[in-house]
Amino acid sequence: MNQQHNKKFSPINLKDKLKEMSSSGILRVRKPREGSNSARIIFDNKEYLSFASNDYLGLSTDPRICNSMINCLSEYGLGTGSSPLISGYTKSHMSLEKEISDFLGQEKTILFSTGYQANLGIIKSLVGRNETIFSDKLNHASIIDGAILSRAKHIRYQHLDLNDLDKCLNKYSASKNKLVITDALFSMDGDITPLKDISHLQKKIDFILLVDEAHTIGVSGKSGKGIVYNNSLNKNNNICITGTFGKAFGTFGAFFSGSEEIVNYVLQKSRSYIYSTSIPTAIVEATRKSLEIIKTESWRREKLGSLIFYFMDSCSKIGLNNLDSSSHIQPIIIGDPNRAIEVSNLLLEKGIYLPAIRYPTVARDRSRLRISLNCNHQKSDIDMLLTELEKIIK
Repeated sequence: MNQQHNKKFSPINLKDKLKEMSSSGILRVRKPREGSNSARIIFDNKEYLSFASNDYLGLSTDPRICNSMINCLSEYGLGTGSSPLISGYTKSHMSLEKEISDFLGQEKTILFSTGYQANLGIIKSLVGRNETIFSDKLNHASIIDGAILSRAKHIRYQHLDLNDLDKCLNKYSASKNKLVITDALFSMDGDITPLKDISHLQKKIDFILLVDEAHTIGVSGKSGKGIVYNNSLNKNNNICITGTFGKAFGTFGAFFSGSEEIVNYVLQKSRSYIYSTSIPTAIVEATRKSLEIIKTESWRREKLGSLIFYFMDSCSKIGLNNLDSSSHIQPIIIGDPNRAIEVSNLLLEKGIYLPAIRYPTVARDRSRLRISLNCNHQKSDIDMLLTELEKIIK
């Protein structure tokens, strides 16, 4: 038994698996960069035009945000030295939580160190054995892992198919507690969930709706408040939100917002919250400054919106096979993973960085180039990208 076990997980066996991943075009390789990461990126002292950053509002290098972080370091130092329930919770953390709650029209907010960590902890807190999760098939990996970790029954409904969700809810209507989870904006396809239609199902069947607004907070809806607020659902006590600061905010960390009752319960139950060191206070102060800018500088969203329209219109004119996305995430489907890598490498030779997205992030036959637009891009950048893509793909 022990010999078989050792053989199964021997280094030779792992080497074979890595070779297989490489030959099938799904082996991931890290590429160390220098400098910042927005519309331009530097590798080996060479600058490239980049469409691979989630810095949607171009805030990651804003000097006001950077200075807020630097100024905080002299008082608080770098690490917080503890979890938030021991001694890692400062007045800065408390202020940011209040400011996020006010911004989103929610009763209460708590901060997590990452969005992945937030989803793991929140989902496991809200449901468990003999309870049921209903999750969109294309939800983020952190949601899938959180559902598995919870040990609740995990029902995956067809992507954006509310008829299927309705059938699933009715089939398991006797379940004690029900949690429906959806991405607000799906990070690989760029499509947006019909949130108001999902909320209408709550009139027939009781469930909590958890919306992951990682790619919408700061960018979408009124004043960048996301799609829950934009659909006037922020006062629904059975709808709660996760969001991140590492994308549109240009900083680091995550949050969970909702009714006071739900958030307080998660604070008491979430192992990933209770047993993790809190976000460094200097980053919290940087995020507070970022939120201030998001509230006041609407031109960033307006410019991003004009770039999205320009990209979609330009793709239509040249007949490029992009998905039906009207967001800042614009996927170009290639199909074969090795071909996707080839196209990405050819673009790199032309000074454009756009890495291939492959299995297991997407289905094996749905490898793609995911174009992430941000407000530091110019229309001439889009022209350059599409000119080269048209030459390579057509």
